[in-house]
Amino acid sequence: MKSLTAAVCSLFLITFGADAAAGEGWRADLPWAVLESKLSTSASLIDTGFKDYASECTPEFVNFRLSAVHASPEDTWSIRSTFALIDQPSGLCLPHLACGYDRCNPRPSANHTYDLHAQDTMAMAQEVAVPDAFNPALQDSYFNDPSNPSLDLPSKVLHPVDASDVVAAIQFAKEHGLELSVKNSGHSWQGASSKKNTLLVNMNR
Repeated sequence: MKSLTAAVCSLFLITFGADAAAGEGWRADLPWAVLESKLSTSASLIDTGFKDYASECTPEFVNFRLSAVHASPEDTWSIRSTFALIDQPSGLCLPHLACGYDRCNPRPSANHTYDLHAQDTMAMAQEVAVPDAFNPALQDSYFNDPSNPSLDLPSKVLHPVDASDVVAAIQFAKEHGLELSVKNSGHSWQGASSKKNTLLVNMNR
């Protein structure tokens, strides 16, 4: 099982690694050094990207998927550790891997949105078929695609330590017209605690 886990994780790293540089240097036109100069000593402002999500977050879900096959139903949810996710360095991990995508669903669409509620409603009513809903291989292809338009991850994360760090971030965002996203534990089915093209303020530390 460990070798299979390593193989799956390597696939994610190889796929996402080539695109990781796209997240680095996000909004390089802004004076990030000015914001950093106003932060407390222990606070950190870091560049993040898909490679971080793949290397830090994906393994926990891969282990969960593989281990769940051999677990009893009542033990299934005890296999994956949310603590292992929220303590990752990038601060990107979410309690559900799919929540790194728009509306917590990795399925791409022409207009970059996916009406999950409508799709589920129709499927439950058996009005239409949902061919990819229970197709692991197809779902994995969505997760493996760094160009998936449904990806919804920030490229800049602030880990504040003092209240003054949060104040500095808000002032910086206001001055430069940036949108902020805020995460504590990341428990948002709508993915509201993680959003692309925002400065993510991770309040977990």
